[in-house]
Amino acid sequence: MIGGYAGKILDVNLSEGTVDKTPLNPEDAKKFLGARGIMTKLLWDRLQPETQGFSPENLIMFFTGPLTGLLSGNRTIVRFKSPLSATSTGLNLMGHTSTGGNWGPELKNAGFDGVIVTGKADEPVYLYVNNGEAEIRSAKHLWGCSIFETEVRLKEEIDPFVRVLQIGPAGENQVRYACINQEYFYSASRCGGGAVMGSKKLKAIAVRGTLDIPVVDIDELLLLEETFHKLLRSNEAYVYGRNRWGSTTANISSSDSSTGPLKNWRETYWSDDIETGGPLQWESRCRVKNRGCFGCPTPCNQLGIIREGPWAGTFDIPDYDSTDLLHPNCMITDPNGVYALSSFLDSVGLDSVSTGNTLSWAMECYEKGILTKDDLDGIELTWGNVPAMFEMVRKIVRRDGVGDLLADGINIASKQVGKGSDAFAMHCKGVEWGVGGAGNNRDQRETFCYVMSDRGGVHLYGPTIEGQDNFAVADSLTICIRNVRALPVETIGRALKAATGWTPFTSQEEWDHFAHRIIILERAWNIRQGLVPDRDDLLPERVFTEPLTLGPKAGTAAAVYDRKQFEEDKQTWYRLRGCDTHGIPTKKTLRTLDLAFTIPSLGKVVTLEEG
Repeated sequence: MIGGYAGKILDVNLSEGTVDKTPLNPEDAKKFLGARGIMTKLLWDRLQPETQGFSPENLIMFFTGPLTGLLSGNRTIVRFKSPLSATSTGLNLMGHTSTGGNWGPELKNAGFDGVIVTGKADEPVYLYVNNGEAEIRSAKHLWGCSIFETEVRLKEEIDPFVRVLQIGPAGENQVRYACINQEYFYSASRCGGGAVMGSKKLKAIAVRGTLDIPVVDIDELLLLEETFHKLLRSNEAYVYGRNRWGSTTANISSSDSSTGPLKNWRETYWSDDIETGGPLQWESRCRVKNRGCFGCPTPCNQLGIIREGPWAGTFDIPDYDSTDLLHPNCMITDPNGVYALSSFLDSVGLDSVSTGNTLSWAMECYEKGILTKDDLDGIELTWGNVPAMFEMVRKIVRRDGVGDLLADGINIASKQVGKGSDAFAMHCKGVEWGVGGAGNNRDQRETFCYVMSDRGGVHLYGPTIEGQDNFAVADSLTICIRNVRALPVETIGRALKAATGWTPFTSQEEWDHFAHRIIILERAWNIRQGLVPDRDDLLPERVFTEPLTLGPKAGTAAAVYDRKQFEEDKQTWYRLRGCDTHGIPTKKTLRTLDLAFTIPSLGKVVTLEEG
């Protein structure tokens, strides 16, 4: 038994109705560590390039890492072929998403490092995992239930302490940006993982675990836990802000710095209106308490309830991404409307980032006369119109009328609508833009994060080389990226040695080398799937042709992204990542990163330079 790992993977084939236990490959664990790294290798080994997102042969994987359930390791990483991300020819690419909470540690305590699901059930099912055993059960009585109702009913049916990952009606109806939720508001949001589960008729995975996690040096881990907590709470101002307001404080700071999304990313600055749905409104009107993920000493989720108006009684945990893409990007000035929409999207299982982008794109189409009221099934989808947004979301979830078009995301929708609407369809490789470090900067950060990301417009890829490396390691260890930033490499290395007995990195150089291996394998996998960087490493036309007119960047060189600079920034990333001028990893890079096994099959689809 390897320390730090449960040592087994659940292999589930829904077409055959089988559940098998596969030993964890120790060599893959050493080379790729856990979660993101191991799943990328499994995708390379197991998934054929021609497989599409909704194919029964598609895999969806839910994995932990060597620190899950230890210290503050609480993330669950999910990987699959995405039905949303795509090349310019429509071939689907990698899907990746993650969630905090308690499900990952519960799976580890149930005796498994990961779950791999393939095939498609004839009728709705859920998977029940309990202390080293697993079975497929009927979910016909749960099909059509909201996220909230499914959580409650499975806890009543199985065990009040069971942890549940589940999809809502949006996933069941294969809305391409449907998400996967646990504990009501913890969401694995991006790239359409919920739609993949829906295509397989997999409603949920319920887990209960009370087994021990084997480790090499428990005394050292207990000492390091105290060290971890001290380090994570050492920045008092940061910890105070996270505990009191959570991530939504970034709504205000991103607008003030002119990096936020406003009116479908047309502008970046919303003056005082940005405060109408921000953290101070939530605190004064709705907040009840904060909640945290497993083992975290700085809980940042702000649970509250709307106390007045038409949505009174609605509870939510708003965060930066959901409120920014619904609030300024759709220009909502009713704070209760922002929170009510955020909660509703969680209940039906929709990614609020992609939904906010889709609604704002449709609003701009309506404003410009590209889509009429008749085209929108009689809905007057004007900026900030919350009732109209609710009505449209319901149609998207049901794939009813125009909702069927919008359920496919703005990449597909803008191509069908045409009339120049693709110029302001804010996505990369089919995945709508998130916010965060890249934001609406109109500079190199957009190139590094959105364009180079293995899963398109996801802000959690990282807007710098350093940031990308940190995300890659954090997603393999399953530690929250906010916590990784506060922990020295040497301290994490000590924790890994205490858990596993291995020392995969003891220096920043080794950390970066490990991350580089994962990132290049991801790019190689996407290229084998059909990615052509010369055609697909692109940004929306808006950032090059529509200068910002509001806020501190208006009238400056920073108001628009220079196209020549964009091309130079692409080449900078290619060079720093060991790719040729076309964005293809060189043979030298692949060998240096111990990825030579990719060369034969990759060389069949592209020309590999020696480097």
